[in-house]
Amino acid sequence: MVFEGSNVPGTRLRCPKCSAILIVAALADGGSAIPDSNPLADSKRRRVKGEEQSEPFYPSNFNIPHKQRAIEFLANWLDVDPLAIEMSLMKLETGSAYDSWQIPKGDTGKFRNIDSPCEELKLVQRRILDRLLYHIPVSNACHGFMPARSIVTGAKYHLESASEMLNLDLKDAFPSVKAIRVKHSLVRYLKTPMRRLGEYVPYHVLDDVIRVLIHLVTLNGCLPQGGPCSGWLLNVACIKMDKHIYALLSGFDLKLRYTRYADDLTISSPFEIPEDLRQKIQKVIAKSGFRVNPEKVSYLRKSAGDTLEVTGLILEKGMVRIPRAKLDVYRAALHNAAKIPKDELAQEKKREIQSMVAFVSMVYGDLPRKIYVPYCEYLAAHDLEFIGNKKKMQLDLYPH
Repeated sequence: MVFEGSNVPGTRLRCPKCSAILIVAALADGGSAIPDSNPLADSKRRRVKGEEQSEPFYPSNFNIPHKQRAIEFLANWLDVDPLAIEMSLMKLETGSAYDSWQIPKGDTGKFRNIDSPCEELKLVQRRILDRLLYHIPVSNACHGFMPARSIVTGAKYHLESASEMLNLDLKDAFPSVKAIRVKHSLVRYLKTPMRRLGEYVPYHVLDDVIRVLIHLVTLNGCLPQGGPCSGWLLNVACIKMDKHIYALLSGFDLKLRYTRYADDLTISSPFEIPEDLRQKIQKVIAKSGFRVNPEKVSYLRKSAGDTLEVTGLILEKGMVRIPRAKLDVYRAALHNAAKIPKDELAQEKKREIQSMVAFVSMVYGDLPRKIYVPYCEYLAAHDLEFIGNKKKMQLDLYPH
């Protein structure tokens, strides 16, 4: 169909037959009319038999000129070469973008799947996190994947008033966050700012930017556990749940406190937490699209002799501590490492020891004698020098 004056890029036209709004854009084939996307279209949900449906997210389905412009626009936001994004997308399409393995879940006999992105994709994901995702505000309950927060800050928040404590765990939290949920979050929090605070691009290009972002941060249609962006996107996905839990707790005059470290939820109070409140909290979690792991629900009472525990740390004698049994394991590991011949100490073992010591130092500030003495013996046995005023191995605590 040909319209008079339709050769001018940017012209808005109305189809005389169907009343659809069209916008003229200059394309490689000499120009054609392109339907102007509704800016709210991405936030609408199509439901079939009660289940959310969505179009494919994969770049192979994109219009090639649109895809290339979306990649260039996104690269400008991330301060990376467009080739880095293209290489990452290529590796995702060929199935070579992630290394996957399993790690044991404590002493349960079960395993957690870890998906670690390749170097090219990891760089792009870190830029997505730093330049875009960190600007999405999340709940104040979050202590996981938060700058300047940790399991220590989460535990300390309960230290002052906790006498009774409810601990809950979200079952398969990362796989529970599907690509469609990530899409809704990105459209809600990023699409308009990217359009208004960056160079002008049509809505259909922004649609493709969102699709590229989804493809870069998800794996097999959900969040990969091990990707740099996954922790923050989990926090974003939990905004609704955290908000409703706060609202629920505000209706009880019990001085309740709530924190969440990734998939570990803790509610504490100086008084008994009513059973009906505990049940309502679990209902809020279910309505928010998550499931409670029934094997990891615990209710602890100081008056009954229970040790109050938050994300593996205990609240004891006005301090946050590492359980004694775990400290004994660390001390034994240091003694054993000190006995390894110098030429047989692997770099992986060095990093394991240093991570262990860094964790203890994070919790206590200074190393307790139980760890400090064997650590010094380990350093001396392997001629590892101290740096500066603090005794530290010549290794980064958390190498990138």
